[in-house]
Amino acid sequence: MMKKIYLLESALRDNCFFIQDCPEEEKGIMQRAVTQRWKPFGDNYQPIKLELRRNELGKKNYQFDFSGFLGPFLVFSESALTALADILEPRGQLLPVITESKRKQFFGYYPTNPLSGCFDKEKSVYEEWPNGLKIEKTFLIAQNITDDYLFSIEESISRVFVTDKFKQRVEDANLLGFDFSIEIPTS
Repeated sequence: MMKKIYLLESALRDNCFFIQDCPEEEKGIMQRAVTQRWKPFGDNYQPIKLELRRNELGKKNYQFDFSGFLGPFLVFSESALTALADILEPRGQLLPVITESKRKQFFGYYPTNPLSGCFDKEKSVYEEWPNGLKIEKTFLIAQNITDDYLFSIEESISRVFVTDKFKQRVEDANLLGFDFSIEIPTS
């Protein structure tokens, strides 16, 4: 059976999310993450300050386990990290972040495992940018997807993908804030 692939996103309607509280003279973490091209951040990484934003229902709280709003720089709660450590740790870099939450700890995460040969250029819709492709519609080549849980692709500057196995692990752990509504077609 072919595995299902999803674009990893935040569920914003019911869940709050983080944006970066970034001084104007600094490059934001999204821009920095995109220019990393899936390579780990170096020793000069300083913890970024995150600011909580309201969900689409107008509520503001820390009752979520994932924020992908700053993608490809992702934010996981400590409980998500515990539940998914065996998946996240070998596939990326955990990075400290600063939040105003008194009771719940969050961590930055940057995937460092891009796969090659998965992007179907014929069927996908994209624009060429100086540091990679800005992809509007992704098609992936199923037989070349060698990861069972979470991956990025070399051609994309910012998209992170997960499989149905990852989705199942999130659901089994009752983690909040994940949106698996965008299924990626494969060929």
